[in-house]
Amino acid sequence: WEKLALEGMSEGEACAWVRRRVEAWAGDEAGVLKLVRKLECLPLAIDQAAAFSREWKIATPELYLEAQAKRTKTLEAQWEIILKRGYPFFFFEVVSHTFMTLAEAGDKNSVGAINLLKKMAFLHSEGIQQDLFQDEEWIHVSTLKRHSLVVDSPLGGVSMHALTQEVVRELLMGGSKATALGGVLETLNAKMSKFSFDRPVTYFVGKRYVRHVKAAASHALDCPVRQATVLASLCQLAGFFLSTVSCSFAEALEMHHISVSARSRAYGPDDVDVANTYNNIALVYINQGQNEMALELFEKCLVIQIKALGENHPDVADTYNNIASVYAKQGKDEMALEQYGKSLAIDIKALGEDHPDVADTYNNIASVYAKQGK
Repeated sequence: WEKLALEGMSEGEACAWVRRRVEAWAGDEAGVLKLVRKLECLPLAIDQAAAFSREWKIATPELYLEAQAKRTKTLEAQWEIILKRGYPFFFFEVVSHTFMTLAEAGDKNSVGAINLLKKMAFLHSEGIQQDLFQDEEWIHVSTLKRHSLVVDSPLGGVSMHALTQEVVRELLMGGSKATALGGVLETLNAKMSKFSFDRPVTYFVGKRYVRHVKAAASHALDCPVRQATVLASLCQLAGFFLSTVSCSFAEALEMHHISVSARSRAYGPDDVDVANTYNNIALVYINQGQNEMALELFEKCLVIQIKALGENHPDVADTYNNIASVYAKQGKDEMALEQYGKSLAIDIKALGEDHPDVADTYNNIASVYAKQGK
């Protein structure tokens, strides 16, 4: 649909399309032709214009174009942005006319539809399903369908064309953009927090959610600081899913890097949560076999932990253990034993000699000696 909606039609095809959609215009061949030429035979624009005209019972194509032109004059402040972004200007006119008409209608259904559309603009364009919204929000999806702002998706739920999303998101939200984005981030974070990575069905559920997480995150890189903590948590969860469930390591790194950037903005670069995210990134690098990159990230983690927690904290011991495991993979046995020794000393002091973490480190040391034949 994304592709077909942007492929041009012939004038004859476009006119026939409009006359089928808006029966009241069936005999107005000249008016319909003027409309499709104005919209350059773009199916996406024609479909939305026809849907609007049918829904609002616009008597003629000429009246639709006149009302649209008046609307466009009120949005002159957006013209320069449109030209810079390379949008088809006529498509902006179509979307903005529908959007503003619904917003100005003021009734509960129209306002609810606009608020739903705003949130959808931050998600992946395909497979926007009901479970991402409250029932009282989703009830307005029928209004969006009638206006062809969304259509039924083969993935379930609805699809909102990426170009429609961009016009709504970048040009029509105004001061409500942060609120809509914040709602999307909160919902996705709640969804990602609830399912277990250990269950097989998680793959199919998580894959669907992560598609929307990636889309929302790409629009939230400069979100307000108050939302950065939610973004960090959300991207961390997505990173865990991508690395542990779907083994999509490159995508996992992308999510974890967004997480560390968001945590640094929210808490400062020396916060323990930032260190923990460096640790998560290092573990992904290990799965990719990039041991040197992993060591670099573990070292960053260690510096922050020592500064924030002190040299004798169990988390510091865990990081020494992780560093040692990389050295062991590289066959650097003496360096591995040195790091395991540091980890062991901290854990004995902090946790006592009978703690399971102490036993695990003894086991790791024994594995190195066994490899050496000792």
